[in-house]
Amino acid sequence: MIRVAVALFGAAVVAGLAACSGETAGPNGPAPAVKQREAVRVRTAPVEQREMVRTISTTTTVESEREIRLFPRGMGVVMRLDAEEGDRVTAGEVLAELDRRASEAAIAEARIALREAEDATRKAQLSMPEAENRVATAKLKWEQGQREYERNEKAGLISAQALDNLRVVRDTSQSEHDGAKLAVQRAEVDIAALGTQKAKAELALQKAELEDSYLVLTAPFNGVIAQRLLKVGDSAGPSAAAFVLTDPTALRAIVHRPQRELAMFFAAQQRGGDGNGLEIRAVAEALPGKTFPGEIQLVSPSIDPQSGSFRVTVRLPPAAGGEAGLLPGMLVRLEIVTERHPNALAVPKRALRREGGSDFVFVVEASKARRVEVKEGFSDDDSTEVEPMNGATLAAAMRVIVIGNREIEDGADVLEEPAAIAPVPAAEPAASETPAQAATASSTKG
Repeated sequence: MIRVAVALFGAAVVAGLAACSGETAGPNGPAPAVKQREAVRVRTAPVEQREMVRTISTTTTVESEREIRLFPRGMGVVMRLDAEEGDRVTAGEVLAELDRRASEAAIAEARIALREAEDATRKAQLSMPEAENRVATAKLKWEQGQREYERNEKAGLISAQALDNLRVVRDTSQSEHDGAKLAVQRAEVDIAALGTQKAKAELALQKAELEDSYLVLTAPFNGVIAQRLLKVGDSAGPSAAAFVLTDPTALRAIVHRPQRELAMFFAAQQRGGDGNGLEIRAVAEALPGKTFPGEIQLVSPSIDPQSGSFRVTVRLPPAAGGEAGLLPGMLVRLEIVTERHPNALAVPKRALRREGGSDFVFVVEASKARRVEVKEGFSDDDSTEVEPMNGATLAAAMRVIVIGNREIEDGADVLEEPAAIAPVPAAEPAASETPAQAATASSTKG
């Protein structure tokens, strides 16, 4: 009985295993039916060979090298405005005028004083020839009296009294001559004093005209009125700005970089525009689809001790031909190309997988997925540079899996779906970056 029970239990176990394995009994015994594993449906993209670059990306604000706030140097009520926001003005053009009545009266008074000084000077100058003529006449009279006295003194033909009279005449003539010379000297002093008075009047006139000029606000250089901060009837003075004037043709951007990059920027500045300097591109959110070239203008030779950074000034191009361009105050992203790989292999970022300390991609060959270990290089918003490792093969035009590569294994069967009919799933998270890669943003040259 025990043997019969054991035989029946073994038969039941065999039947159960046959049922679990999907075998069916037939006339010739059990017939196995092994189910084939289905191919994984994936989306692929080609490997591209193109230039990849390393870039430094930073955000800053565009500013004008020449942008100033204009203050009236005098005080008064605004009587006239000749410029409005957005107006293009030239150097010396009048922008606004304050009340000038008092200053104009002061100018008129100074001019009158100057004319009086000029008239007095001319009058003194006219008296000079008269004084000089009196000197000459007195000299002749004195010389004649001297000769007559000497002649009669030697001849002795006249009395002593007559000779004394001649001596008196001679001495009187000499005194008159000396007086005439003093008059000439006095006239010279008067002319010099009147010249000083004239110069003082001229200076007073210049001062009055200068004070008057302070009431007329003019543009110091060619530019555009960015802001008008007063209106007619306002009380203006040196304490409040009247206009903001900017030159939109002299644009620049200031960036601060860590001191470890100082040698690189200095070398780029010395190379200048010979084609070997750093390539700089400016992109503004306000101007989508436009890229503006930049050029290093200045590199500060000192380091800020608090931030440990140095200052780089980048020159930016102005708008040309009436097209929309960069403007002072506009927020831009500067992309500075620091290194190039001209013949790099690039794959979409979603094709790259990271497992432990290894990076790899799956290449489709003969409808099978082949795992290729790679080393990650430069990257941009969509693609990353890869270099095959451990003797693996990767070349341009090979197709790598970008969707469906998360649960796949090496050697698995795959079925590529055409892009036109394949479903569009949500974007898979990109592979995480190493700290060194996260510190440096990258872009590609189109």
